[in-house]
Amino acid sequence: MGIRNYKFAIIVLSGFVLAGGGMIGYKFYQEEKSEAVIKTQQKVQKEASLEGIGIAETKVISAEMNPIQENIETAQEAVYSLPESEEKRKLLDRIDLVKKEFDRNLKIKEEARLAELKDDITQAKITLGIDQSPSEGELLEILHNMTHQKVRSEEKWGFVHMTEVNLLAVKEVLQENPAFNQNIDMLAIVTDWLNNDFSNIVAEHNSMWKMKDGSVGKAYGILSPSEEAALVKEQFGVR
Repeated sequence: MGIRNYKFAIIVLSGFVLAGGGMIGYKFYQEEKSEAVIKTQQKVQKEASLEGIGIAETKVISAEMNPIQENIETAQEAVYSLPESEEKRKLLDRIDLVKKEFDRNLKIKEEARLAELKDDITQAKITLGIDQSPSEGELLEILHNMTHQKVRSEEKWGFVHMTEVNLLAVKEVLQENPAFNQNIDMLAIVTDWLNNDFSNIVAEHNSMWKMKDGSVGKAYGILSPSEEAALVKEQFGVR
C-alpha cells in the first residue's frame, strides 16, 4: 500500500472512530436527558399529589369542625379524587367517623322532633284520613296533591298542604306499611321533601300522575318561591 493510500485509510478509520464516539456520546446525552425529564416529571407529580392531599385534608378538617351535610360531601369529593395511597385511606377513615357522628346526631334530633310533634302528627293523620287502615292509593293521592304546591302544570286538581307535620304523618304510615313503597318509593320521596330536597319533584309528580292514569296536567317545571307563596295563600289561607 502506498503512503498516500495508507494516510487515506488512517483518515477514514479516524472518521469512523470519531463518528462512533459521537454516536455513543449522543446516546449517553439522550439517556441523561430522558432521565432528567423523568425525574422532573416525578417531582412535579409528587408535588401535585402532596398539594392535593393538603387541600383534601383541609376540607376534611372543615367537616370535622362543622359536620354539616355540605361539608361532608365536599370533603368526600376532594378525597375521592386523590390517587390511591395510605394518606387517602386515612382521610376516608376520618370522613367515615364524621358521617357516623353526623348520622347519630341527626337521629337524635329527629327523635326529639317527633316527640315534640307527636300530638300534631296524630291529628294530621286523622285530618288526612290515614289514621285507620290507609291504602296505598290514598297515600299516593296525598303526595300527588302535595306536589301541586311546588310544580308548574297547566291543570291541577286537589291540594294538600305540604307541611312538616303532614309529611311526618305520611312518613310514619309509610314506615308502618313498607309494601306501599314497592311500586314507587314514596318513603324516599317524603324523606327528601322533609330535607328540603325538591330537585326531583317534577319527575316525582309525573310518576304519580302517570300511575293515576293522568292525561292532562303533566308537570313541566317548579314554581318560584313567590308563586308558591301566592298559591299557598290562595289554597290554604296562610303565608
